[in-house]
Amino acid sequence: MKKTIKHIALATSILLTSNQAMATLLTGGDFSNTCNVSAWDQFGNVSVSGTPGNCAATLSVNDTVDFEAELSQGLSLVSGTDYLLNINFSVDTTLIDSTFDDEFSISLFNQDFDYVELFSMPIVSMQSFTESLAIQASELSSYVNQDWSLSFYMFDGFAVDDNQSSVSISFTALEEVATDVPEPSTLAFLLLGCAGVLSRKKISQAFSSKSLQTRSLNAQTTVEISQ
Repeated sequence: MKKTIKHIALATSILLTSNQAMATLLTGGDFSNTCNVSAWDQFGNVSVSGTPGNCAATLSVNDTVDFEAELSQGLSLVSGTDYLLNINFSVDTTLIDSTFDDEFSISLFNQDFDYVELFSMPIVSMQSFTESLAIQASELSSYVNQDWSLSFYMFDGFAVDDNQSSVSISFTALEEVATDVPEPSTLAFLLLGCAGVLSRKKISQAFSSKSLQTRSLNAQTTVEISQ
């Protein structure tokens, strides 16, 4: 009985910690703390700014030097699984003239040059964003090549201007969307409940057995006295 309860307690502990153990499928996405982009493929003007705990991966564009900048990383996506991309970033622009043609986009692309856009916006002012972007398995299943990469892309349009724009990404993570099954905490409570029922049943059986022994002993004592 003790071993059974110990096994249930161990399973409960594992279930309670399983949510916390789920890791992002991206490598080096916590730019704020790592202050490093070495795990990512880089193109154009990509840099790291800030101090540990407050760093960001920064992509910058302008017409005179760099009109494209990209940060990308290959993904290992499981067929039939939905994902959620979480990202914290800010955009900024130095407006020298009235031309607004700088764009930032987040997308998936594969080696067949298939392109799935998750997010896009023109950069016209300083803004901060916290986005949760859904990647649905049904949307990707129609493509033959499933070797996807995640791309953060900055582009300065074809109009000639002197504006300089940037996007600073502090954090990004990609996780599987939980399927419709009981929460680990719910399963844990069910297991704890089972342990409690087993324990109470064992105690009840012990008391019942002891009670029967006591009754038998009392009966035997009564018979002996009456004799």
